Amino acid sequence: MKILIVGAGIVGTIYGWAFAEAGNDVTHLVRPGKAARFKDGVQIDMYDVRKGYKRNFLGHYPIHVTETIQAADGYELVIVPTKHYHLLDALKQIVPQAGNTDYWLLTQNWEGTAAVDAILPPDRYVYGDAKGGGTYKGNTLIATISSVDIGQVGGRHDACLDKVLSLCRSVIPVTVHENILHYLWVQYAVTGGLWPALVKGGSLEAVLDNPSIGAQGLEATRECLEVIVRRGVDLKGYPETKMYLNNSPVAMWMAGLTMKAMFRFNKYMQRSSAHGLSDAQEIKTFYYDLLNSGRELGVPMPAMSAFEADIREFEPKHG
Repeated sequence: MKILIVGAGIVGTIYGWAFAEAGNDVTHLVRPGKAARFKDGVQIDMYDVRKGYKRNFLGHYPIHVTETIQAADGYELVIVPTKHYHLLDALKQIVPQAGNTDYWLLTQNWEGTAAVDAILPPDRYVYGDAKGGGTYKGNTLIATISSVDIGQVGGRHDACLDKVLSLCRSVIPVTVHENILHYLWVQYAVTGGLWPALVKGGSLEAVLDNPSIGAQGLEATRECLEVIVRRGVDLKGYPETKMYLNNSPVAMWMAGLTMKAMFRFNKYMQRSSAHGLSDAQEIKTFYYDLLNSGRELGVPMPAMSAFEADIREFEPKHG
């Protein structure tokens, strides 16, 4: 399949590498003046948890990039792995240039899809949540890849969904969700609830070693999950939320132990969360989306509110 991936960030490069390794024709669209950065390709250090793949991959991705696109390029699928608050700008730029093709939006969602639908018909796009992540160290992408969750809004099943399924079938495990927005909102609530504790602690290790901050993070996550319940999400369909919902001391202790084990001994979790404190805009967007939505819906959010000063003042540490 001839694929265009918007950008060469962490997720875009992970999936570009995986699909190119499987024999697809993959091109990355980069900003004007950036193509020269990729003339020597990208070094890949991948912890690969996909069944049937070599667990530890060290190698080279001869990434193919372009700074311009046009309809005549004939891309069969455009993958957009961007921050959700940059999605509309990206689509406004790309859709008129790429011609009549389909789109896979590998991004989060909080505001629904009315603005997306005004640019791109619902029968031409699929939403997705990439299970994987990592960080760049120099020209080496140290990352991990696992699976992907996808779906069309409103439970649609158009040709674009079949196209994405066909692409993924021999490359990466895929789960199709009937209500992809509810699934994405669950991920939004969990991530947005835990991030403030990470900001307050300053590092994952600090949070794991401080029961008080960890407990506040779990309570904030419970509040965020209540926000999406008020939006109509039935959490019974998402068993991954159970560990955050029981606020008994024993349950909180067990949740803390589980999180410590996941992040201290699970290489996939370590790599997928490696960029956790790298983007202040992303963290602040998640935080205020959830906090303000909670206030509008009448959800008491004392734990989330208590993090506000930490979030407001947060700036990533570089170097």
